[in-house]
Amino acid sequence: MDSIKIGKIGEIACLLEVSGYPKPGNVHRTHDMDDMLYEDFLISSVSIKDKLELVSDNTKRFYPNLLNSISLGSCILGAVEESHYWTNTNTNLGIVMLLVPLAASASVIKNKNEINKIPNILDVILKNSTVDDAIALVKAINLSEAGNMGNVEKFDVNNKDTIDQLIENKINMYDLLVMSQDYDKLSYQLVNKLPLIMDIGLPIYRLASEKYSYNISTIITYMSLLAYCPDTLISRKFGEDTSKKVSNKAKDIIKKFDLSSVEGMDALKSFDKYLIDNNYNPGTTADFTAATLFLGLLEKHL
Repeated sequence: MDSIKIGKIGEIACLLEVSGYPKPGNVHRTHDMDDMLYEDFLISSVSIKDKLELVSDNTKRFYPNLLNSISLGSCILGAVEESHYWTNTNTNLGIVMLLVPLAASASVIKNKNEINKIPNILDVILKNSTVDDAIALVKAINLSEAGNMGNVEKFDVNNKDTIDQLIENKINMYDLLVMSQDYDKLSYQLVNKLPLIMDIGLPIYRLASEKYSYNISTIITYMSLLAYCPDTLISRKFGEDTSKKVSNKAKDIIKKFDLSSVEGMDALKSFDKYLIDNNYNPGTTADFTAATLFLGLLEKHL
């Protein structure tokens, strides 16, 4: 698939994810947050397309012999900078961290039967990233004010000396993600070949999309990911017990209701209100949902 289509698929995946209604606990078409509006996410979805195209083009040129020239980090930073320019908010750091390497990997496969090769391709690309990629990732995290997302014992993104330490110790992007994988599920997915997205998200989306609309398929995917994997963002803010409690509530709703039914919609709206009232925001689950939609749409259009 050409790079322009890969960029469009990334854009569409982000638009569908944020528009999922009612996507409990997150921004969606009828719910804004105090510091982030639904429209901010629409704008950010459009803003990242060029960088997804660029990383796809780079990978087509340099895979598999010049992997250190793909410029993953600068594409991640560029996408975050572009989104920040248009919205001045941190709407999509996690999504960009997933979609940039996915777009790179997608540019290599030849047909939909090779979708399952993407995790291994992504693994090779990340392992051959550079110190410059790591530096760009740190800058993207800082620009997004993502708090402790990139903190590790030795290489804290909030430490002004971090860049010098990365250079001195020859730490690439993969190394940085490995250091944070124990407490950041997004990092864990990237350095462990996307097990949640490939084994849970994508199969569920495939089945849902054969039967339901884009919207219901998105919600089913989101709720299934949340039920299976307690959300990192909730864990950071409120602790593991709260995160697990939220996941168990999602699991109960999936078991009891057809989410496309009136009763299912009522249960989703009630869950949405519960999460919003308690400020429980499953933001990492939203990132995983966007990545799953990207792969599902890629498979559909290859």
